[in-house]
This record gives sequence, structure tokens and C-alpha cells, in this order.
Amino acid sequence: MTPRLITPIGAVGVAVTVFALLAASYFLAKTPGDVLGEDLVPLAQVATDREEVGYTLPAGRSAGDIGSDLERLGVIGSGQQFEFLVSLVGVQQRLSTGDYLLRKNSSALTVVRELTVKEQIPVLKVTFPEGIRIEEMAIIAEKAGFGSRESFMAATKAAELPPGFVEAFPAGESLQGYLFPDTYIMPVGSTAEMLVDYMLRTLDRRFSPELRLAAKSQGLNTHQALTLASIVEREAVLEPERARIAGVFYNRLAAQDMLGADPTVQYAVSLIAGSVEQFGYWKKDLTLVDLKLASPYNTREVPGLPPGPIANPGLASIEAVANPEKTDFYYFVADAKANDGSHVFAVTLAEHERNIQQYGTP
Repeated sequence: MTPRLITPIGAVGVAVTVFALLAASYFLAKTPGDVLGEDLVPLAQVATDREEVGYTLPAGRSAGDIGSDLERLGVIGSGQQFEFLVSLVGVQQRLSTGDYLLRKNSSALTVVRELTVKEQIPVLKVTFPEGIRIEEMAIIAEKAGFGSRESFMAATKAAELPPGFVEAFPAGESLQGYLFPDTYIMPVGSTAEMLVDYMLRTLDRRFSPELRLAAKSQGLNTHQALTLASIVEREAVLEPERARIAGVFYNRLAAQDMLGADPTVQYAVSLIAGSVEQFGYWKKDLTLVDLKLASPYNTREVPGLPPGPIANPGLASIEAVANPEKTDFYYFVADAKANDGSHVFAVTLAEHERNIQQYGTP
């Protein structure tokens, strides 16, 4: 029989197989503690971005899902490598649930070791819902241990915007709308100033240059985009409706009409002395007097966008403003009968008035 020649590609395959078998033999000959004790697979080069990011490991999450999470956050380069190592070493049941601070561009083996350590670094964790105001964030940050609400508000006044947002930022405006709502995990001892800086850097990353270009193609700069996104955030409840509601507002802007958004009236009312103490930050039942309030934020009286955001929008609302749904809809009303957060849309005023009669009251 003629000997079979090994081609260069075949030789590579044999080498990879041999290496995998040797690696597996090495790992399986060791205890998990031995294997995870040092980095056996160091990074090829030291990465410059070593920022710490927070990660919450919930119970019951698979190694594959965890690897995908970590790859998305930039902690590791390959979620599949992480899953392979967890399986190889047999530590799936030893991955400890909890809140972690992990460094970007770490080796998969380093992170496997960190997630199996029982003694975790003490951290502060805070979650900011989408669509709330800076003042509401200050209360949440205080409860989470980041200092007083006054220190948080002071930090927002002293903070510097990322370069991509400075040019369109009006002089004298607050950072309302610029603090990205998310879950933040930071070391114990972190200050309000550190938290606000982290939130602004997160906005810079999530409201990406690509999304900014998309918003610019709609005729909005970053400040205007965040302003409109904050209104969409307060109006929309269901994810599929965000882009459609944004499209309605674009139609009204194109007609130089009033947006007619009640959340902007709520914001305007809150600026009246004593109103927050009496009604909270978002007055639920607006009166005819409220709807006629003379304020640049009252989009029922003043056409176009208000001077700035009324709340801090999440990514979904920013994306909706950057990529609105193109329709002829000019009106919408909450479907009170369905009572599920949905809206009914209309093209004409007559159709809208019928919708109000049919769906506007439960």
C-alpha cells in the first residue's frame, strides 16, 4: 500500500489535535485550584484599555451565556474560549453568583478564576430606571451608598461632557438627559463624582458615533436627539411603539407644529416653586391650567422641541429617535381599554378624535 502523504493543511490539523490532547491532559491532571492558580494562557500583548466594568452573575446562567456576556462587555475576547475552559476544568458548578468588577481585555482563564473565587471584592451597586430625572437619580444614588443626593447634584454641575457631546450642548444647561440609565457596579468608597463620570462615559459608548450620525441624518444634533428621546421615553411603554412614536413627533417637527406631549407639561409644572413637594416630579392629573402653562417646556403651547431633555432616556428610545418609523401618523392616544401601555395611532384629526372617544377612556 502506498503511504499516504500528509499535506501542510493536514499537518496543521494533526498539530492542533495533539496540542488539544496535551492541553486537556494537563488540565485534567490538575485540580481546579491548581489550574486556576495562574494564567497559563496569557494575553498575546498588554491591552491599553483595562477599564473595570461591573458584571452581575445570576444563578443558573450557563457558561456559554456568561461567556457571551463577558465578550459583549469587552472583558474577554472570546466567549467560546471561556465556555471551553469552564467545561475543561469542570467548574460550571463553582461559578459564584454575585456582583463583580472585571477588567476589560482580560484572559479567559483569569476571568474563570475570578468568577470561582468565593471572597468577592465589596462593591456598590445601583440601578437607574430609564426615563427618570437627575433629581430622582440623586435619591437612588444616595440610597445605594454613593454619598448624599446633594453631592450627586453637585457632581452633575461640575462634570465634563465627553468630547462628542460638547459642541451641541447649550451653555448653562444641566446634564438632564445625559446621565445614561443602567446598572452600575463600582468599588466600595466610590464617590458621586466617580459615578457621574462613569454614567457620562457610558452614554458616550452607548449613544455611539453611528447612532449620532443616524440622528444627524434626521436633522438632529446630539442635544436635540437626547431631548426628543427623553420625550419618547416618557411617552412609550411598549418597545415596538418607540420608533413609531418618534416618527409621529418627526412629522410634527417637519410641519413646525407643537409636539403636544403631556410629559413636557409635567416637567414644566415641576419647575414651579412648591410643585414637586405637592405633586412629585411627574404630576399625574394635569389640569387645563397646567396645559396652558407659559413655559418653553410646554409643547402643547410652544412648537418644536423644548430647550433640553426632560428625563434621562435609555438606549431603546435613543435608537428610536435615530431610526424612526416612517409613517403618516400625526396623532396617538393611550389605549385605556387595553390598559397594556399600547397606543392607537391616527393620520387625521377626525380619526384621532374618534380614537379618543373609543379608546381614551376605560
